[in-house]
Amino acid sequence: MFHMVDEQNSPAWARVCDLIFQDRRDDLAYYLEQASAEGASVLEIGCATGRITEFLVACGKAVHAVDPSPEMLSIARNKIGKISNPSQVSFGESSIPELNIGSDRKFSLVVIPSSAFMSICSSTEQQIFLDNVKRHLSLEGTLIIEMKVPDPSIILGDPATVYHLGDINYEQDGSKLVLYQQTDYDDFEQTGVCKVIVEFVDSEGIVGQKVVHDLSFRYTFRWEMFHLLRNCGFEIVSLLGDFHGNAFDMESDSMIWTAKARV
Repeated sequence: MFHMVDEQNSPAWARVCDLIFQDRRDDLAYYLEQASAEGASVLEIGCATGRITEFLVACGKAVHAVDPSPEMLSIARNKIGKISNPSQVSFGESSIPELNIGSDRKFSLVVIPSSAFMSICSSTEQQIFLDNVKRHLSLEGTLIIEMKVPDPSIILGDPATVYHLGDINYEQDGSKLVLYQQTDYDDFEQTGVCKVIVEFVDSEGIVGQKVVHDLSFRYTFRWEMFHLLRNCGFEIVSLLGDFHGNAFDMESDSMIWTAKARV
């Protein structure tokens, strides 16, 4: 699956995303380390249901989390409400391409996690978005973007075929999510439309609910992203292949970009 961004505000999709990513932990320590190094204020763009927000706030960081989906923001707020001593946290509703946090506030760290950047489907919108992000970075502030490496199996895949992505257990009784996807990719525009099909299957193998969700995405290649960041006034600090500190190489399936605004 490419990203979780939902500009249409589907309650069912919000629940699916929360369940799919509830056990993901690989990126949390990295974001906490960067937040601790950069100072107090974090802007999280594409916070979804608040997985990262909850962790950073529980660790004492001040976070302003933004997402286009009120349904996802509601789940995120509920998570924060269960923290006994939350630090300063606020939420904002905004489209990702047309980022608007409602103020001129600046942040020492801006993170765009979980491939949310891939929801911006034109190069022009990408540039406008990065210009907006730069306006909200404090002097010497840091930007971190996580995104997927373009996948040849998606680019060359059959748009008429539905592929099984995997199963995810979400209850101790054996209930699981069964995930499928069907993708139609436009090689010229570097954009695709992915139909994600999620079945809620109980311990007896009975499908109790099916969620079908369409999402659009854009693949941005390694050197294309490098020059995009440079042209938008950023200096590249590092490019990692994962959140464990491994350098990006030909085996990587993710790109973790760290950049600073050029003074």
